[in-house]
Parts: sequence; structure tokens; C-alpha cells
Amino acid sequence: MGRLTIKQRIIVYSGTIIVGVVILCGLIIYLVNKNQDVPIHNRARVLMSNSIYEVNQGDYMSLEEYSYLVINLSGEVIHSNKIKDLEQSPIDMKTVTGNSYGVQKNENYVYSAPVLENELQTGTIFVQIPYEKLIEKPYYLIGIMVAVGIILLILIVHFIRFLNQDILVPIRQVHLSTKKIRQGNLLERVQYDYDGEIGTLCHDFEGLRDELAYSIQNEKRLKEKEKLLLAYISHDLRTPIATISGYVEGIHTGLVKGERVQEYTSIILKKVTMLNGLIDDILEHSKAQLYEFDIQKAECYSKEFFTSIVEESWEDARKKGLEFKYTEIPNVLLSIDQKRIRQVLQNLIGNAMKFTDKGTISILFRYEDGKLFIAVHDTGIGIPATDQAMIFEAFFRGEKARTLNVPGSGLGLSIAKYIVTQHGGRIYCDSVLNEGTTLEFYIPVA
Repeated sequence: MGRLTIKQRIIVYSGTIIVGVVILCGLIIYLVNKNQDVPIHNRARVLMSNSIYEVNQGDYMSLEEYSYLVINLSGEVIHSNKIKDLEQSPIDMKTVTGNSYGVQKNENYVYSAPVLENELQTGTIFVQIPYEKLIEKPYYLIGIMVAVGIILLILIVHFIRFLNQDILVPIRQVHLSTKKIRQGNLLERVQYDYDGEIGTLCHDFEGLRDELAYSIQNEKRLKEKEKLLLAYISHDLRTPIATISGYVEGIHTGLVKGERVQEYTSIILKKVTMLNGLIDDILEHSKAQLYEFDIQKAECYSKEFFTSIVEESWEDARKKGLEFKYTEIPNVLLSIDQKRIRQVLQNLIGNAMKFTDKGTISILFRYEDGKLFIAVHDTGIGIPATDQAMIFEAFFRGEKARTLNVPGSGLGLSIAKYIVTQHGGRIYCDSVLNEGTTLEFYIPVA
């Protein structure tokens, strides 16, 4: 049986305490009524019956533990066991009237009975009986009452402990933790960790704290990225603009003439193209961040689609003096945005060429478990292990890229990851420094 919920436990505790209180009250009422049901004088008569019989036989010994006196029919005291002077009666005779069987006197009860001789009344005996002799004491009921009282006390203690440990303490912890969070401290955790409604509340609160901590850290990272973005854009724009400005100035001032004008304009066009690419990357990243990235899927066969991409890339690799090869492309039906997937693969191949001066670029295709895997492997400079977890972050550029002055915005892999994810796939990296890098992604088959 699982742990009871707080509501169930409160019902059990409260119900048991109420039942215990009812039982205890019932026993007390029963004892009171039991002592009231039978009149005191009847109990006195039962108690004195044997003693009065012996008195009528002339034997007063059985009454020695009580104060008693005997009067004759004339009202004279003729016998007493407590006084020497019979005129000083220990019993107030004014309280005795008529045929009363007994009268209450302080904490005693005065019982009267006729004294008979040959079945004729010769006098009256008065016996002073302590009330404790007449009140019945059912010790077994008192024992039950004590036991019920102890059980009630234990239940109340447990109930108070339960209220404190399972309700008040975690509420205080949540309150304290909330104050710490408002002060900017996200390390003060709620220690209460039990099943139940309060436990679920504490777990949800801790989940909220974790999300808040993540949001704050993410906000800090975004601010850092904004700073890096400004620095990167300033750097990546300044260099080509300075180059373009220099070449344009040379043409404008007439320092460059003839065939060199075409050479200069070609360089200017190349730098302009690079600037357009940088601006496009920034725009694409902004759309991805705003979830406005346009993904329009259509069915196509993989072999024809990827063949056109790798053949274009083969020509670029040849111009750079790199060996380029690719495996057989499985011909499966895909539902993809062709423009975006082309963008992903071209970005991966372009990065491989940037960081490989000499060696081989390999494109590896395989179909497995309803997924088409595409891997781009190079034998370039590789990526340090410390940077591999960050390469898909926006604006991240490794130290090698900075040192070697490799052009780029640091947005290509971030955009590629977004596109692959939107297609239901995943992209990941495997690299060894100074040996090469493999970037692989997969997309589900239609």
C-alpha cells in the first residue's frame, strides 16, 4: 500500500481523534449516570444491611469503623461509639426528619434505621458513612478511559508532528527559497522530498527554479553573444569593406588602369559576395530565433537531389586542390525542403574545405532504420575537444578559425542545426585535433 495523501492522512487522524473523544466522553457520561442511577440511600441500605441485623441481635462490633449513635423512642441517646458524653452527639440530629433513610452531612452520609427488639422498634440507629464507601468505582472503566486518553494523546502528538513536518516545514522552506530567489540566490533548494501533494508542489517549485536558473543563464549567454555579435560583425565587415574601399579608391584615382581594373573589380565582387553571405547568415539566424524560418517540404528522391550537390562541391574542391569523394547514394523517398537541406550540406562541405589545406573531403551516405545519414568528413585541422560542445552555438568561432583568419559569421552550423531539427533529424560532431572532423546529420525517410 502506498503512502497516504495528505488529505487522506488528515481524514484518518481527525476521524480517529473524534472517535476517541466520543468514546472518552461516553465513558465519563456513563460513569456519572451509573452513580446517579442508584440512589445513595439504597446503596447505604445495602452496605448496612448486615450490620443493622447484627445490631438488632445486640452486636455493635461491625459498626466500629463508623460513627454511630442510638436513640430510644423518647429521643434520648442511649449508645454511641465515638463520644463519651452521649449528650454531645457527633450527628446533627436537626438534619434527621421523619422517616428519611439518610442525610448528607459535609463529606459523609447519615444513614438511619430502626432498632428492633422482638420485632418491635425500641429505638433508631444513625450511622455516619463516608461518601467514598457509597460511590461505586468501576476501575476497569477508569483503565479504559486512561488507555483511550493515552491513545488520543499519542494521536494528537503524531498529528501535530505530521502537520509540522509534512505541511508547515516544507511551506517554510518554499517561503525561504522564494525570498532567496527574489534576492538573486538560486542555490537555496527545498529539502522536502516525499511523495504526496506537498512533495509534488516542492518538485514543481524546484523545476520552476531550474527553468528560471536556465533562463537567467541563457539570458546572460545571449547578452554575451550580443556583445560577440557586435565584435564579430565589426571585424568581419571592417576587413572586406576596407579592402573594397582600397580597390575602389585605386580605380577612382586612376592608379589602376587597363587589365588591372578587371582584376580589381573581380576582387571587389568577391568581397561583396562574402558580405552578402554574412548578411544572409545574420538574417537567417534572426528568422530562426523568431521561429519565422520558412520550411516548405516536398517529396523528392535522395539520389538525384544529393548527386547534384556533391557534383557542384567536387568542382569547388578540385579548384582548391583537395581530393573529393563520396559513397553510393541510397535512392529513398524524402519529404524535405530542398533549398534548406541543400543549404545544410553545402555549409558542412564549405566548412570542411575552409579548414582543410591539403587532404581529402569525403561525403558518406547510408540508409539505416528509416533514416538517411549524411556525413561530411575532412582531414583538416580538427576541432579541440573543449570547443566541440559549442560549435552549434550562434556566433561561436573556435580559436583556430580566429588565428587562421578563416572568414565566416559563426552562424552556419547554428542555422544548419535548426534546419535539421525542423526536419525531425539530428546533427552531431566528431573530431580529433590535427587529424580531421566528421559532421553528420540524419533526416527521416518519408
